[in-house]
Amino acid sequence: MRYEPEHLAFDFCFFEIYEVKHEQVKKFSDICYQRFLSLCKDDTGQLVMTSSINTEWILRSYCATKMIMAATLLLNSAQYCINKNILITVPYLLYYAALSSARGLLYVSPFDQTKDLDGLMTITHSKVLNVVPDLIRNHFDRELGEKIKTLLCYLRNQRELFSYKFPASGISDDINFDETVEICGLLAELTELSSWQIQKVYENKFINDIKKIDIAYGTWMILDKEIIQKTYVYSLKNITGDEIQWIDSEDWYRINYIERKVKYPTSVLNTMTEGMTEDFFGAWYDYEEDNEADKFNPDKDWNLIFPIP
Repeated sequence: MRYEPEHLAFDFCFFEIYEVKHEQVKKFSDICYQRFLSLCKDDTGQLVMTSSINTEWILRSYCATKMIMAATLLLNSAQYCINKNILITVPYLLYYAALSSARGLLYVSPFDQTKDLDGLMTITHSKVLNVVPDLIRNHFDRELGEKIKTLLCYLRNQRELFSYKFPASGISDDINFDETVEICGLLAELTELSSWQIQKVYENKFINDIKKIDIAYGTWMILDKEIIQKTYVYSLKNITGDEIQWIDSEDWYRINYIERKVKYPTSVLNTMTEGMTEDFFGAWYDYEEDNEADKFNPDKDWNLIFPIP
């Protein structure tokens, strides 16, 4: 189903499954557009774009894109494990697929609860399970917000059951694979809708004529290195408490491409390129295993929850 004029170029398959109405899409689109517009105003109420705002939202759109791809990989891994009776992994995979989808939405939601970038990148599971359903209840659909919270809590409880107590009878409840796919798909489509509104603000207000574009190239389109490196510099602490940092070359390459070619945040669908998605899923391919028919193939079913190119 397509919604005009909110996002004519995108087919919202999961919105159709949940019988989402046009007025709900309009309400959510309008508030995302206006909320982001308000983030781009200075103390006097004038619209202004800065390098730090632009860089942060490039980061957000890129991270949201990766969350959708990660959820897809996790769901396909869960399906493979179900088929191969490797069921112990399934509660973990389904929970983290749903969590990744929810985090993707938070990255591109311009609401008060998502203003703190550093806090957003390290957000706790409990906060995700509270904030995401609230955003959906308040700005999209109350019933769907409740449904998403119920499933997220159920999946978390299933994961924790086998993380801490591990019942001897194994998995006794039905595995909610299909429902998890549908919720992840719904969250992915909300992420696309929200990120599209961010792109529209840029195209309607900041790069809508040649003069503005010429100015932008020498000002706010120059990325803030301290912010953007959060997308490709990773760190962990070793046993002594020292922090070890490393640069992910694939993340760096993709961000460098956006910095050179695009220069402002675009929707998730427009952020994805064929090279990006091929490399992301290809990183999990086993090139050494000869038995092609039996092994997990990460290059299958990319479109499970989103039209990944």
